[in-house]
Amino acid sequence: MENVTQASCLHAQQARRLRYIHGEPFQTRSKSSIAPVTYSCHVGYPHGRGGTLCGVLRRDGRVDNQPAADAESVDMSKPGLDASGVKTIVTSPWRTALSRSGAARVPFSPYQMQRCERPSISQDEDGPRVQTTTTEVSMKQTNAKKQPYWVGIDWGKAQHTVAVADDRRAVVEQFTAPATLEGLARLHETLQALGPVEGVAIEATHNPVLYSLVQKGYTVYPINPKLSKNWREGSSVAGGKSDPRDGRVLATELARRHEELRPHRDADPATAELMGLCEKQRALIDQRTALVQRLREAVSVYYPAALEFFSDLTAPTAWAFLKRFPNPQQLAGARQDTLIRFLRAHQIGLKPVWLERIARRHEAAAWPTPPAALSEEGLALACIAQLQALQAHIDRFSRLIAERTKELPETPLVGSLPGAGERLTPELTALVRSGDVPASGVAGLRCTAGVAPVEDQSGKHRGTRMRRRCNKHARNTLHLFAWCSTRCCQWAKAFYDLCKERGDTHATALRKLADKWLRILNAILRTGQPYDEARHLENLRAARSPVYARLCEQHRG
Repeated sequence: MENVTQASCLHAQQARRLRYIHGEPFQTRSKSSIAPVTYSCHVGYPHGRGGTLCGVLRRDGRVDNQPAADAESVDMSKPGLDASGVKTIVTSPWRTALSRSGAARVPFSPYQMQRCERPSISQDEDGPRVQTTTTEVSMKQTNAKKQPYWVGIDWGKAQHTVAVADDRRAVVEQFTAPATLEGLARLHETLQALGPVEGVAIEATHNPVLYSLVQKGYTVYPINPKLSKNWREGSSVAGGKSDPRDGRVLATELARRHEELRPHRDADPATAELMGLCEKQRALIDQRTALVQRLREAVSVYYPAALEFFSDLTAPTAWAFLKRFPNPQQLAGARQDTLIRFLRAHQIGLKPVWLERIARRHEAAAWPTPPAALSEEGLALACIAQLQALQAHIDRFSRLIAERTKELPETPLVGSLPGAGERLTPELTALVRSGDVPASGVAGLRCTAGVAPVEDQSGKHRGTRMRRRCNKHARNTLHLFAWCSTRCCQWAKAFYDLCKERGDTHATALRKLADKWLRILNAILRTGQPYDEARHLENLRAARSPVYARLCEQHRG
């Protein structure tokens, strides 16, 4: 009964409001020209039972509610004017076409149709009469033109879960698409049918779905998985996780935070290609380092004499030596001429140190033989086969990188930095081009590469810590370049020593030095002049830098 009372008050207000839309207020109209208006509304009862609430709006503005009746008990086939000459206005979610002869009731979806009723009062010979004009507008067509949507995609190997939210962060649609070409086509068709899609959020930076959306012209927002996890945990304390929920969180939070997020931006094709080559080559070099460490461990167990011949197991000649003489017995039984021919074939001169090693080859068999010598030998040969295969691809990457780097105008400027060399110059060039340093400066690149620290401030406490959420490849590149510069540049070495004396760790000192080099890179790219050591030292002297004072002390000492 309480629900009926609330509904009656609500729809009484609606009925009163109809008088104001296209007519004068109650106070300004004569009572004789205002006829009572009977209204009816479809209300929802608990447990799914439906009914119709009826009432009469009097001339003085009061409402007399009539008892609720079942929805089927209302006779909508009667003429629009009842016996007392009162017009019936239907405000239930039914599309109603009213005419002077009668009314028909047709069910419709509230998301598809909107009805605007305009009552007006007119006087004729028979007395006051209410006229009602009904205007119907397609909600779907209106939304398709004006309502923007935000899409969240939780991609997967088997299928992608997609959620669509509007500006009010209400999820209006959710579906799945297979991770196939047909699924991508279905995804695009569904998004096009929705209307204007303002943005798409996805937890990926390199994914076929992302590339497909970018090609179709959508604004894509790559979301860090750590950020989306915080969004999901902030929406509920239960900690539940599912693909549909992840899609909804991405869509609703994108609608809320899109102004704070950075959309995906296509890099220059030459820059993207060079950056990809450098990253993949670095990954292969890391694999080679891991295999060399495993090879060294195996050889040191069953074949220590081989390390006396070749201490650097990263050299391809060392791999060929271990493959030609895989165990101590074969090395001890080899003739001197055989070893000399091997060295000459690999362009190694017969220096006294090599002749001495050849003369002591018989001592290789004197080392104790471990019980698992055969297994260690097999592991060493397997590592050598992988290293030789990897090295061929690393060399191919090096040739491609050298060809691409020559075509870029920033290469001579970046190559003028001390410590860059032929290996780091391409990586630094791709890094500054991807960060758009000449146009926007190094502020964004400092954060992307993890050089800029993160500030922690709360009350009286203030401190900084290392930025861990960054591009690891960019951070490693700058870390390696800063370390190489300390061996080629005097002021860089002095700056590093000062940081160590102040209590900084090795990694912290290198990050601070890399920050200095980024500012220098910004200056030389902006001016178009290569790096000049003497000019930089003069700037340090004019600024009375402690680094210049340290250099003067070292020179006097």
